[in-house]
Amino acid sequence: MNLELVRTYLNSRLQLPLPGHRVQMLMEPAMSYGRHRGPAPGSARRAAVMLLMHVTPSGISVPMVQRRGDLAFHAGEIAFPGGGVEAGESWEEAAVRECWEETGITASELELCGLLTPMYVFGSSNLVMPVLALGSRPENYIVDANEVERVVDVPLNRIRPETADTTQRCLAGVSRQVPCFRVERAEIWGASAMILAELSALMSDFSR
Repeated sequence: MNLELVRTYLNSRLQLPLPGHRVQMLMEPAMSYGRHRGPAPGSARRAAVMLLMHVTPSGISVPMVQRRGDLAFHAGEIAFPGGGVEAGESWEEAAVRECWEETGITASELELCGLLTPMYVFGSSNLVMPVLALGSRPENYIVDANEVERVVDVPLNRIRPETADTTQRCLAGVSRQVPCFRVERAEIWGASAMILAELSALMSDFSR
């Protein structure tokens, strides 16, 4: 897989309309009623996540993190590196900082490309901005052991509408079937799956 070809494709593709909420909603959990489309209230916390595409000889992979199982919120879930935007930070700066804190990948190891469609995660009242970047996979990840159990490299060619599955989750005290992607002994669901679905659609015209 050639990094320059991916870069050229993205430079052109990001000038066009994004796949957006139409694609994200395909992976929205039941009973959400489209609330992820927003609009987000002014009180919503601003957060950014890093969608870092590693271009390897075998294809494109995206590092995601599995949160520790003993955390108070979102324990054990698979998510993109990310977190709250601090005072004075841009979306991109927050995503780069959080990516470094959670995976050890530094700003010099990635190339920012643009933004995807923001999402209002109403359960935690976060307005989440996906930040897209390119890079080469490091030999090792250095995780934040206080929050992260492991890094999961998600092959983008495994993320397609036909590979979507379902899993049982308890939401608002009710057990429900929700859409998910299954990768590396992990289930990716909720907002992370919705954002991943948009990234997959964005790259669908590129040979992965």
